[in-house]
Amino acid sequence: MGYALVDRAHSGVSSPAALHDPALGPGAAVAGSPPSPHQRDSRARVLAAALSCVERFGVQKTTVDDVARGAGVSRATVYRAFPGGRDEIFSALIEAEVSGFFAELAGRLEAADGLEELLVAALTASAEQLARHEGLRTLLAEEPELVLPAVSFHGLDRLLEVTAAFLGPYLAPHLEATEGRRVAEWLTRLVLSYVACPVGTPELGLVGTRRRSGAVPFALHPEPIDEELARRLVRCFVLPGIHVLTAAEGSGARSDPPDEQGDTLRWPAISTT
Repeated sequence: MGYALVDRAHSGVSSPAALHDPALGPGAAVAGSPPSPHQRDSRARVLAAALSCVERFGVQKTTVDDVARGAGVSRATVYRAFPGGRDEIFSALIEAEVSGFFAELAGRLEAADGLEELLVAALTASAEQLARHEGLRTLLAEEPELVLPAVSFHGLDRLLEVTAAFLGPYLAPHLEATEGRRVAEWLTRLVLSYVACPVGTPELGLVGTRRRSGAVPFALHPEPIDEELARRLVRCFVLPGIHVLTAAEGSGARSDPPDEQGDTLRWPAISTT
């Protein structure tokens, strides 16, 4: 999901005037040079402060001075760690958060035994992380225009591509590559559906308690998907879409349907163990 945001952030980075800020002084890092251990520590502190600022203020209201103050460092130190300034900080923050998301999800998937458990773990773990991410919740409440392009239209295509590539190796023992990609996309759409309209959310419910002047009500409020609900979704909507069609193919009860170009679609042969 986040890689779409990373793409967007990187595409918007230009050559910042901060690179020529006299406040940098001597010893400022040259763009592209490997960071020293001290710089790595500074980067970590700056990113932690940036995340805290986003959780409190959102992206648009966060300044380099806010980040420096939160990290307990000078403005010059921030620019030494991130020569690109504000744009580079947020690009790095998004990349770090996305990496953390997939690392935690990988740990949950590796512990799953069998296809059903894998699918349930993918739904519960991803929704849980999205729901507890305070920065994301703030953006959805205050600046949804920064998030929505990443989960719609071309942004959604990129998101599906990334999640399919990530889930592919975990689905490989149970599904052929093409079918694994379809299931990965299916799961992603399920998670997004529950992020956009969680159980119990009013149809026009506002996110949280904050309202921007003139804001249009919407229902984007990530909530966890508990294991019982996730298992019901998997058993009612995901596995039947695989098992029933596979059984029909094996019995010869029906033939594979044609796609829009008239080519034959192959239903998956899977194992649930």
